[in-house]
Amino acid sequence: MRARPRRGAIGRTLLGRTLLGLGLLLALGAVAACGGGGEKTNGLEKLPAAEVGSRTLTALRSVPGVHVVGTEEDPSSDSPARYDLVMSATTTRGTIEEYGQRTQLVKIKDDTYVRRGRSFYTATGDSAAADLLADRWVRLAPADAAKYSYFTLGKLSDSLGSYLVGLTGEVRREKVGGARAVRAAAPDGTTFLVANTGPAYPLRITVAGSSTNQLTFDDFGPAAAVTPPGSAVDLSSLG
Repeated sequence: MRARPRRGAIGRTLLGRTLLGLGLLLALGAVAACGGGGEKTNGLEKLPAAEVGSRTLTALRSVPGVHVVGTEEDPSSDSPARYDLVMSATTTRGTIEEYGQRTQLVKIKDDTYVRRGRSFYTATGDSAAADLLADRWVRLAPADAAKYSYFTLGKLSDSLGSYLVGLTGEVRREKVGGARAVRAAAPDGTTFLVANTGPAYPLRITVAGSSTNQLTFDDFGPAAAVTPPGSAVDLSSLG
């Protein structure tokens, strides 16, 4: 014959089960909140496409430093142009490839330095320049440096600003390299892929037109240290 449990024991058992069940529910809720919510978005998904683009360029202008890789596909050219640059508000360094030739570039405020191989100069028919300047750093005169004025953070941002008016339609969410992003697009194929968390930094921008330009951005952070190349030939002093 079984002994009947005491009334107090039954109450304590029911209370224990209730508290255990409540604890499990709270734990499951906490896990769901951590796994499902994640980092709060920056709100770009709620904005018009043109405003997404505008905020993107504002963020780009203000970033201390960024790595930019760009390509230009031109149907009239056999070889696409490509540049791989680290930029800040006052400095740029990296490489530019165009017409099958490679140029190393350093910009520090108003000073522009380049280094090119012999083939660059011989391709222009200037053998004297090839003998003097091949594989040496050269400080360009202002007129020659103007060609590279685009390769600054400010000028790059300004040039992209002309494409904002074309950004229309729905702003879509997607992932870029596992990171949350939004896409703002224009009917001609121009697209801005922008970080959807933290600052509205561009991740990838594609500009459509007579040629197609694609730029990817990463390594947002402090500006890299850039110093003038040593023993540079100063073209301004050659007369």
